[in-house]
Amino acid sequence: MSTQTKTPEATHGWPVPARIGAAGIATFFAASIVTAALTPGYRSTRDQISALAALDSPYAGIMIAGFLAAAVGLVSAGVGLARRYGATLSGRIAAGLVTVAGALTVVAGLARQDCSQALPSCVDHGDGALASNSFWIHQYASLLLFLLLVSASFVLIRAVRRTEGFGFLTVAARIVAYGTLALTVAMVVVGFGDQDGLVQRPYLAVLFGWPILAAAIAPRR
Repeated sequence: MSTQTKTPEATHGWPVPARIGAAGIATFFAASIVTAALTPGYRSTRDQISALAALDSPYAGIMIAGFLAAAVGLVSAGVGLARRYGATLSGRIAAGLVTVAGALTVVAGLARQDCSQALPSCVDHGDGALASNSFWIHQYASLLLFLLLVSASFVLIRAVRRTEGFGFLTVAARIVAYGTLALTVAMVVVGFGDQDGLVQRPYLAVLFGWPILAAAIAPRR
């Protein structure tokens, strides 16, 4: 007897929550590209995206708007996951984790760094002994939302396996879960030095994009 749970019949194209989610995350990355191009001295390979919204960033408003758009995108992705996989407990848990991560993205966007922590001249550099409370709120909120999204990726492995028509996503779900976990540990424990910005962008693209894809892809019969 199959243990899979049936899902509602697929409709043509991506569901509305997935479309909103994709638009929100696309806006986030577009804002990062535009702000990086406008900000003097910013290096996308070295500096993390958060530096574009720092207190000393001349165009921080654009990047803050990008963070808020990403928050809307993740919350919408959570709604989409609930609709796709809500018949299973694992699906509801994954949806909840992604939704909370969306709320934390608002905190991370509004609690700004003092400057680019990649620069030795910045008070946020290294141990950040002179960093502001805003910097630490940003750091912990960002770390927590990353951990929630990684956790959601692992829970989604079970959700796609137990929902009828989505078993073909199991391998991809495992790759995303274990891959993002490994990168998260590497970034926190050792970092990537002058390549932090280069590593962070594809990492975020996968971490933010996977819940949207999981909510968007139609089941196979």
